[in-house]
Amino acid sequence: MKKLAVLGSTGSIGTQTLEVVRNNGDIQVTALAAGTNVNVLEAQIREFKPSIAVMWEEKKAIESRTVIIATK
Repeated sequence: MKKLAVLGSTGSIGTQTLEVVRNNGDIQVTALAAGTNVNVLEAQIREFKPSIAVMWEEKKAIESRTVIIATK
């Protein structure tokens, strides 16, 4: 199985990359990184269950902290 970290996962290229992952059973998402879009990152965490997820903006990361803990 191939392992993948997606930087900018909530942006256009990131979401397209995750669409490829959905259609290929041989790829495991191990990390997601996003800028500020908490809602999209939350959905991605729930779907792909990465080992780590990070946000660029500290305030947004604090908002999403409970989401990340809840999925573990």
